[in-house]
Amino acid sequence: MRLSVDWDKGGRTLGDIDVLAVGVLRFFIGNTNVCESRTGGGGPISDPIPVSVYPLAEGLAMDWWSLFGSRDVPHRLIAYRGGYALPDVHLRFDGFDFEVACLSGRHGNRPVDFSSDAVERVGRAEAESALGDFLDDTVARIEAGGARESGLHVQWGLVQASRADPEKAAFCEAAGAFGIDPYGISDADTAFLERSGALFEGEPLAELLTGLRSIPQPGDTLDWMLEAEQRPPGRCLLPAIGDMGNGAPDGHAVAGEGPSARGYRWARKARRALGVAQNERFRSVRALARRLGTPGFLQAPPTAGIRALVDSRDGETRVHLGRANNPRGNLFHLACAVGEAVANPPARRAAVNDLHGASRQACARAFAAEFLAPVDEILSMRGDGHDVHSIAKEFGVLTGTVERQEANADLIRRACAA
Repeated sequence: MRLSVDWDKGGRTLGDIDVLAVGVLRFFIGNTNVCESRTGGGGPISDPIPVSVYPLAEGLAMDWWSLFGSRDVPHRLIAYRGGYALPDVHLRFDGFDFEVACLSGRHGNRPVDFSSDAVERVGRAEAESALGDFLDDTVARIEAGGARESGLHVQWGLVQASRADPEKAAFCEAAGAFGIDPYGISDADTAFLERSGALFEGEPLAELLTGLRSIPQPGDTLDWMLEAEQRPPGRCLLPAIGDMGNGAPDGHAVAGEGPSARGYRWARKARRALGVAQNERFRSVRALARRLGTPGFLQAPPTAGIRALVDSRDGETRVHLGRANNPRGNLFHLACAVGEAVANPPARRAAVNDLHGASRQACARAFAAEFLAPVDEILSMRGDGHDVHSIAKEFGVLTGTVERQEANADLIRRACAA
């Protein structure tokens, strides 16, 4: 990923920020410049269109902490276009990889088609460098034109100062995950973020806060966690989790693979470690908990924003599973909690929630799907003439789980062969 601007050599007007920042933008996703455009009707590539990149730069600076703090939340560059023609680039951070994708299409106000589709996954450091260099270049450009007190100057200066202080940067990322501005934050939100940071850290904190950003009373969920952790071990301790091992490295075990691949692979490892036969089914929370060593396992009352809390201490793993009305959903979320404990890097606390693209959540969901409903068993049943509903019933999962397993069959096999 790379951004650059061929700045306009004439027509600059002192003090007019938009005009000072006019140039031809190039945004490379892989080797594709997605800013190349065609005339209406799909004609040949047209001459580059000069635009003011000031609104784009200011928008990226304003949303910096949301870009790198939130998970499973897409950011679209056209939200920052300020009326200028920009391609529909989506930015999404999963906590490990930064996905950049462009969707081709026509700009609404001009007969221009941005005709290139492109997707690239880059590391966080590369994404920060590319976006940071673009912001630095834009600031330098408008300063050369005599403007030194723009909104971009103020916001980017705040971000750079925070990035230089690890403690401030961690707080700002937490605020971004929670969907609020760290530089205009209320005392109540500050207290909530500090309380959350005392219980969680790193990636589990970012995923928790992103999942809680739309909850009216998120502090109640933290209260629920602390109360759940007081439950007797016989209601929540799952001793067999320790037998599955936890060799999950920081990040992805195989270069270039996504978090789901790690989850699939660890699901098969976990079944082997437990001596679970390929044709063994669980079908219910009680059956799975019994297999994991706790016949008296009891679900906790439901809470908002999370499905389960994985509570790891003293070399043991406790799972506090919120009770929902869907038994199949309960089973899946229990298996996700097992996957969180087994397939992700160790954490004192981690939440299972409804995020899909976040790294730890994606890994845990893939683990749950393959652990409960192995794809080879699904395909065997398909070959015997079973439909998706009978297969889902056989494994105690939702039909969507079966359908995703089938759709991802090749990915699962490649991941497990790695």
